[in-house]
Amino acid sequence: MANILAIDTTTSSCSVALSSGDELITKCNLAERSHTKLILPMIDEVLSKSSLTLDKLDYIAFTAGPGSFTGIRVGFGIVQGLAYGANIPVLPVSSLETLAYTAIRKLKIKKDLNIVPIIDARMNEIYWAKFSYKSGILSRDSKDCVTSPQFLRDSIELPVILIGNVIDYNNQTSENTLDLDHIEMLPEAQDILNIAQLHLKKGLGIDIQEVSPIYLRNNIKWEKRKKLRKT
Repeated sequence: MANILAIDTTTSSCSVALSSGDELITKCNLAERSHTKLILPMIDEVLSKSSLTLDKLDYIAFTAGPGSFTGIRVGFGIVQGLAYGANIPVLPVSSLETLAYTAIRKLKIKKDLNIVPIIDARMNEIYWAKFSYKSGILSRDSKDCVTSPQFLRDSIELPVILIGNVIDYNNQTSENTLDLDHIEMLPEAQDILNIAQLHLKKGLGIDIQEVSPIYLRNNIKWEKRKKLRKT
């Protein structure tokens, strides 16, 4: 099996995971605004525990968004540097799809149901997407969206399991609230690996130069780093 490093920095949780053969090494820290300080030491730690070096990685899988603006930029910048430096193809995935897989794993979901992962988008909005889980397979039923909590509340069909960092919106007294039962949860890097394996079956490993962060808001742009040519 491929050696895959997975990285997530899209929320207040900062996590990395390394899959090498049958070995899985994970590291997770809940430390908002500290991703810049934490992420490289966490990567070094999982590589050290596996006795792998960066040049032995086959792929870097990471959540390209949506999520925290700063978190996305930190993660993308780190992945960009690592991928350029060691010429490693990347596997960008959605943080919302990752969160759906995190819920399936942590809640030990077995039965068929609909899942709506949610991430706080600030400015009285949320990122969300619809998924269905049937016969052990997760399928996407909508694209990643950014809307008001009220829009989601009015558009989803019950029964559904709602997961994510949405507690602040349920505590609001205005009409712009979810007003739905939910489970507080954040995406974790080890669940990126499920999506990465599916991408590999389709041959979707790509050059970092072909990837852009997923912000979902049109007024945000990413300045891509130019790859340094060898002289």
